Amino acid sequence: MNEDVTLAKWLNDEMNDRELKDFMAQPEYATYNKIKELSGQLTVPQADMDALYQNITRNRNKANQPKVRKLNPWMPRVAAILVLALGITFFLYTTKTTTQLAAAGERDTFLLPDNSEVVLNAGSEAEYKEFNWSSNRKLELNGEAYFKVAKGKTFDVVTPLGTVTVVGTQFNVKARNGRLDVTCFEGKVKVTNGKETVFLTPGKTVAYENGKNLNLADITTHKPGWLNHETYFGKVRLQEIISELERQYKVTINLDAEVNPDAEVKKRFSGTIPMNNIDTALDQILPIYHLQAKKEGNTITLSAE
Repeated sequence: MNEDVTLAKWLNDEMNDRELKDFMAQPEYATYNKIKELSGQLTVPQADMDALYQNITRNRNKANQPKVRKLNPWMPRVAAILVLALGITFFLYTTKTTTQLAAAGERDTFLLPDNSEVVLNAGSEAEYKEFNWSSNRKLELNGEAYFKVAKGKTFDVVTPLGTVTVVGTQFNVKARNGRLDVTCFEGKVKVTNGKETVFLTPGKTVAYENGKNLNLADITTHKPGWLNHETYFGKVRLQEIISELERQYKVTINLDAEVNPDAEVKKRFSGTIPMNNIDTALDQILPIYHLQAKKEGNTITLSAE
């Protein structure tokens, strides 16, 4: 039966018992009955009853219409911002580079994600990414560092002058001013400098200067001397020694302009110099190059004897 006709019959008391019983079972009956009771208490013209009936009909129709909940206009924007924020966070995390730095006169010891140990010498810097380390085991080095790689773990040390690849070993890498020095103390080390690849076993060392192999002698120590404040130099020029002294002692060393850059000054030095006392270090170097030193604060000037 049409709902409008049913409602009209009920208002006019024209329903039979069965129709009335079905109508009273409807959820809306309580509302209709209350309206009917209230309206019965009022004396209104027929026109008002018609208006009331029309209003009831409209409300009834509205009640049967599905409700549509509108999202707040800012909800999509919030969702987009959250997605963007999560994306940026993930990008920053996966591309984040961890930097370790040892300033002049200092050292820095740290552990990599696999517990490999790295000791940076003075004036050195290392960078690596912690994210996905297990499949991207690479560290970039500028300067000098000693590595104790976790057993059974592969490892790459990338320098501007070449790459060192190892498996569970101990080794030292020094990359400065166009020269790369690599020494193996335990395990096996592969060194690639662009022109050739060499493999080092304990006691073996290799040095490249401007791409040329300097053919250094084997070593007998079990760790780099600089860990005990002694630095070994293999076939180095005076300027390299001066630069190392500056890094270790945080001083400035100038070579007098009057010093003749002859073969004597350019002579290469091989040996160990103590790095715990600047005076002792200078006393060992100056006679070799026939120089003398003058100190003024943290500045040292080297001149000819």
